[in-house]
Amino acid sequence: MSKPDERELFLLDGANELSGLRALIWVIRRWPDLRRELTSTPGYVAHRFWYGFPYTFGLVTWWESEAAAYRFAHRPVHLEFWSWATDARHTRGGWLAHYRYVRGGALWGNGVTAMMRRLSTFSPPAGQPPRRPPAKR
Repeated sequence: MSKPDERELFLLDGANELSGLRALIWVIRRWPDLRRELTSTPGYVAHRFWYGFPYTFGLVTWWESEAAAYRFAHRPVHLEFWSWATDARHTRGGWLAHYRYVRGGALWGNGVTAMMRRLSTFSPPAGQPPRRPPAKR
């Protein structure tokens, strides 16, 4: 098994501003299927659902590899969500941002124990100093 600081970790942050109550109901009814598809995809690490008033909903997901994230992106329920969200009758817009963990310090905090446990294999152990950035970029 590789060292914790040698593993990959990818984060995807996406959101849509829904067009109104009808769109919100559609998302609520289909969320359990999307969540099941998300968590059953090989390479899934964790996710957090977030909300911005009045109709912005987002999902931050963590993956063991870029390939795992793309496997999820091509699954049927996710493709249905994407197809639905591209219709201007349902959403007013959205975004998708993709990040890759390169270096950093240990994970720490209060109140997020379960998440830190999931992500801790991707960062240096708590109590150890962070890796220094490379001399040349």
